[in-house]
Amino acid sequence: MRRRCPGKPGERNGTCRRLNAVGIWLLLAVAMSGCRSAALLERESIVPPPAGKVALFRDSAGGGTVICGEHALAGRRFPPCSTFKIVSTLMGLDAGVVTGSGTRLGYEGTRYEVAAWNGDLTLEEAFRASCVPYYRKLTGKLEREYVGDTLRRLDYGNCDIGVWNSNGHNVFWIDSSLLISPGEQVDVLEKIFSGASGFRPEHVAILKSCMENGRIGEWTLYGKTGSGRNHNTDRLEGWFVGFAEDPAGHRIFFAAHGADSDRNLDGPAMREWIRELLERRFDG
Repeated sequence: MRRRCPGKPGERNGTCRRLNAVGIWLLLAVAMSGCRSAALLERESIVPPPAGKVALFRDSAGGGTVICGEHALAGRRFPPCSTFKIVSTLMGLDAGVVTGSGTRLGYEGTRYEVAAWNGDLTLEEAFRASCVPYYRKLTGKLEREYVGDTLRRLDYGNCDIGVWNSNGHNVFWIDSSLLISPGEQVDVLEKIFSGASGFRPEHVAILKSCMENGRIGEWTLYGKTGSGRNHNTDRLEGWFVGFAEDPAGHRIFFAAHGADSDRNLDGPAMREWIRELLERRFDG
């Protein structure tokens, strides 16, 4: 039986049911698995999985993995696009190309279509604006061998940076040779934020600050969007990867990817979908 993505739990006597972190995760997992008890079904709507979209969630406390949407897509590899800035930020800090969230790399006066890119941005500003010119410059200051070794250490998808500097560019993460699946994105995030990636804790802390994306009730949302154009369909495809964290440090990691031949599904659209899914479970 095909699993379905759950709707918002109902309210009983006008009062939202408050759940602790484990309770939230168990409810999410059971509802998404298709095991539908009477309590879970009470005033709860079930909506069909959206075509072309997948969201994978994993509990840091060992609560398992939950997939919403088209399950087969969780293991399919796609270009990471700007979600690669999570790893390139850490590589830049580790290699000393940037030294903190306020590092600027200069601006030559080029006028870009994205207004937020036009200036001498800091690392944090460039991360939040998803500034390709800044990260092209950052990555260009790294040694190719170092980048390859780091990606292999992280098991970052296919680790293919074969087009490095091909045709005068090194944006191998945008619609090019580097590919990664939603499941692998979550694996990489877990390594980074569990301390198993080999990066220094202070650098991970800088990255985490750059990734902050607001709150959902008591939980803080961290993540990075990514968008790229599929040249076969001429439609935008999108990512949102990251985690939600409660005040006790409990994390739920996630990776969402969307592609549709009939419409654009960019990174911001995936971010809103993740927020919607989490808001259905987190009592806010």
